[in-house]
Amino acid sequence: LKRMAADRAFAARHGLCGINSYNIGRPLAQLAHYFWTYLRVLDRTGLELGAPIDLAVPAGALGNLAAGFMAKRMGLPVRKLLAAVNANDITHRTIARGEFHRSERMEKTLSDAINIQVPYNMERIFYYLSGENAALVASWMSEAERAGRVTLPAPWLSRLQEVFDSRRIDDAAMCAALRKAADVHGYLMDPHTAVGLAAVVAWRGDTPLPASSPPVALLATASPCKFEASVTAALGSERWAAYAASADFPAAARALLAASERPF
Repeated sequence: LKRMAADRAFAARHGLCGINSYNIGRPLAQLAHYFWTYLRVLDRTGLELGAPIDLAVPAGALGNLAAGFMAKRMGLPVRKLLAAVNANDITHRTIARGEFHRSERMEKTLSDAINIQVPYNMERIFYYLSGENAALVASWMSEAERAGRVTLPAPWLSRLQEVFDSRRIDDAAMCAALRKAADVHGYLMDPHTAVGLAAVVAWRGDTPLPASSPPVALLATASPCKFEASVTAALGSERWAAYAASADFPAAARALLAASERPF
């Protein structure tokens, strides 16, 4: 998809335009989420403008994470960006060890919207990390395309780790986080946000942070109404049924489910 969009003659001939995050318009729009979130954290904590915070993001194709990096480069006081990934963990391996290595297969998970073997926005992250050195990033991506892998040199890995951290979360940990959020906080989240919550707990612990530590904000990704199978796996069919019948279930989603289907 990215290669087709990059072929300008092909895209013009076929009227091709995508809204996936390979399109710079997507992370540009998501920039607003980061500034809004930062201001809400200040509201909740009483911190002064300019105080640093950490941000956690469920990470698949990395468009949202790239937007967070762009916001940081624009001056938003973000100390660290935490990438929360599932068993398809190329992003975690890249941040932890510099190994941008494509896996042999994609693992099926309960957080399937972030089941990504090669996140195409890693190229965008590399570009900004390198000071917009297009030639260097092109050499890395050409090697990744040719060999299925590229390993970052140690100095570049260190620079990556100055900005990013990551955690790999399996389905069991995701389900546990989803249950705890529902049971303790009364908040029902989708499985991808639950991956993010589990990653925050694995990263910073499950107890209140000391006053000297920056607060952590987790960016949620979607409504749980879209993920019946995953929420049911975490909470059970009775609790899903109760949610589906409650006022918390979006009316638009309920209307869509009740609509008749017809083949085209």
